[in-house]
Amino acid sequence: SKVNIRSEARPEPHGAMRLNVTSTSNVHKELVACVGWNAFNELYSCGDDKTVSRWDINGDAGGKVCDLEGYVTDMHWFPAGKGGGSTVGNDVFACSFSDGSFRILTRGGRVERHVPDAHRGACVSLRWNPDGTALATCGEDGALKTWGRNGMLRAVLEQLQHAIHALSWSPSSDAVAAGCGKDLYVKSADPGGRKTIRWKAHDGAVLAVDWSPRGDVIVSGGEDCRYRVWDGFGRALFASSAMDHPATACAWAPGGDVFAVGSFERVCLCDRTGWSEAGDGGKRSLKDGFGSVFGLAWSPDGTTLAGGGGSGAVFVAVTVGDAKEWGDAEASVSEADPRAVIVRCVSRETSSTIELRDRASRLSLAHGYLVCVTTNQVCVYRADGGGTGRWSNQPACVLDVRDVVTLVLQCRACFLLCTGGADGGAARVYGYEGRMICELKTQGFARPESLSEGVAALAPDTCAVVDRNDARSVRFLDTNAGRPVGEDVTHNLDVVHVALSQTGAPPDRRCAFVDANRDVFVVPVLRRGSDENHALGGRLGPGNNAGNARANASIVKLATMVDDVRWSDTTDMLAAMCDGSLHAWYYPDAFYADPDLAPRTKLVKRAGQAGVDFGKSPRIVAFDGARCVVRRVDGARIACSVSAHAPVLHEHVLANQWDRAIRLCRFVKDDSMWACLAAMAVANKDLNTAEIAYAAVEEVEKVQFVQAIKKIPTEEGRMAELALFRREPDEAESILLQAGAVYRAIDMRVRLFNWRRALDLAVQHRTHVDTVLYRRARYLEEAQRRETDESFKEYSRSVQVDEEAVLAKIAQEGEKEKERARPVGGG
Repeated sequence: SKVNIRSEARPEPHGAMRLNVTSTSNVHKELVACVGWNAFNELYSCGDDKTVSRWDINGDAGGKVCDLEGYVTDMHWFPAGKGGGSTVGNDVFACSFSDGSFRILTRGGRVERHVPDAHRGACVSLRWNPDGTALATCGEDGALKTWGRNGMLRAVLEQLQHAIHALSWSPSSDAVAAGCGKDLYVKSADPGGRKTIRWKAHDGAVLAVDWSPRGDVIVSGGEDCRYRVWDGFGRALFASSAMDHPATACAWAPGGDVFAVGSFERVCLCDRTGWSEAGDGGKRSLKDGFGSVFGLAWSPDGTTLAGGGGSGAVFVAVTVGDAKEWGDAEASVSEADPRAVIVRCVSRETSSTIELRDRASRLSLAHGYLVCVTTNQVCVYRADGGGTGRWSNQPACVLDVRDVVTLVLQCRACFLLCTGGADGGAARVYGYEGRMICELKTQGFARPESLSEGVAALAPDTCAVVDRNDARSVRFLDTNAGRPVGEDVTHNLDVVHVALSQTGAPPDRRCAFVDANRDVFVVPVLRRGSDENHALGGRLGPGNNAGNARANASIVKLATMVDDVRWSDTTDMLAAMCDGSLHAWYYPDAFYADPDLAPRTKLVKRAGQAGVDFGKSPRIVAFDGARCVVRRVDGARIACSVSAHAPVLHEHVLANQWDRAIRLCRFVKDDSMWACLAAMAVANKDLNTAEIAYAAVEEVEKVQFVQAIKKIPTEEGRMAELALFRREPDEAESILLQAGAVYRAIDMRVRLFNWRRALDLAVQHRTHVDTVLYRRARYLEEAQRRETDESFKEYSRSVQVDEEAVLAKIAQEGEKEKERARPVGGG
């Protein structure tokens, strides 16, 4: 296939995300040690002037909340929706003090709990775990402790020789990362849990640490003027170049896609791999005299960053320049007016301005619909008809939302809204007309407010979610009812990314996932036996080894060293960035229809080919038809065109137009198209097309096999042989038994040398036991072996085998098949 590559030069405002500092205010008279947002989009700041101040989302001061009786070193709001005791949700926050104590205060400033002498020396930092069930503190005494919601000490996790300056919980609340001296520690929150991991993180003291809410990734900042990115086992993923001053603060955005790093009079926005967004454009200098950034915090919707400085100032910055693309449309929030969204049509060089009532906090563009999220509304817009490239300023629907929208996922039929707030959040599926279809039942394995793109995926009939309690599991939910569907995927490593195919019926739905080793796999959502599993109330669950073996048998490994993976929006093609190269599978189901043919259905565009360099950690931001857009870490977008004939071939097959598909392949004269057609024909049981396609790719033995299948007189016999060709003997047996072709099922097991199963079938149906014994005896005679199977020995003693009678019964079975014969379909 010919591959056309071009680099799209884009203006910086529409390329990579950047920070735009909108407000810098001096309310505190002395150093601001920490800041934090609550679920109501209110910003609180604590200063060395012993006061707590409140700010709104725009950075305007809202007045003093209360006075404090000491110097605050850190603060953290209670997680949204995890309330208990006398307060609910985000109504309380914890503050640590230089005298070694910590306090839990209400939103109005009243002290609810006071724990004196929590540490000897200063209590340097503290954090609630994501579950809201424990509070971790660290101090100058080198102690790392956990406390209950009521302020009672639970455990001393670690006692070190030097002061611990920073800590952070893992997203699953099972471990704590802490910085002590030059080292980072990962300590299990369970005293009997995994072994403590320690590694040298910086050449100077570790000043800041934060654990990504999206997965096992940690960012740290140190006195060596660098920030670094690690996995949960201490393996280095990224190290920044030396800055002018120490990295004093760092914070992940709620979605886990970006993080911010603070230094002296500077804040830097980075993507999850560590690279600065938009190069130097991702770094923003603060006003002269601001001082070092001592605290960073993201708003719940992930669009606003706030920080406190050594001069007593507080800055508020919004993220801008993150353009959303789909097809030839591009949408971005206007920098001049955050209440305006500009939608550009690249092909027609037109633009439309959509005016919102409030500022836009989040955008999502896909399948001809633009979803705009504001402070308390979600507005859905669609393109005008007629192909003008313009968008209507009147919304197709408007949804009122109480809580902060943390995630928007779209597919062609519906979209998913995840919210987080005082009520615990929710994940709801809506139609584009505004009707709520269902609320996903994620209790027990996922918190709606913690879901993000990558750990959740949406298709017209299915939603895939990575289990937060066991990241090795992927769960599937029905988007029409919100209940579990299919069979959960249980992998041997943590799953870090999931994606769902977008076309076809529910039985055709496929899930691609990337594990912690960066290997990509594909698996059907509805696998054989999954319906029975759910009908039995999940009794064939993780504890059933036989059930897991059958489930994992349908998981197919596609590639290694994968940075990103994405399904096409319009076909069942799959694209992945593998070790700096673009891989595109025109028909991933070929791994199930004919695994030997599957490698011939793949296109590989290697790094450096045609002068293209995808760089490190590229991401696929769009895959529509034959166009795949890859975004490099520097914000540049590279548009790659895969074969334009592959989407057309998918359309013909989907419409059952096999003659047109054959003519297309003959016109293109491309082996990859013929290989796709052969696999598609086998999957759709079209023998005539399969024979033509296999002949075109010179698979002579498979042509002969297809011809032999066509000679089988019965439909169920042909379908069973095709299932056997796809390496699915259990499915083939099921087809035959349902059609009453018991002898052919027994014969199939004999041909597979599955003697025990053949004998079991014969005994179960009380027929052809002598046939199985006869053929077993012939086999052992030719192999010059003796019988060792006790079951065959037992039946050989009780069943008389007459060769002539056996051959007569076999001939009689052949005559019965001819009587039920049907003509071979296809073509």
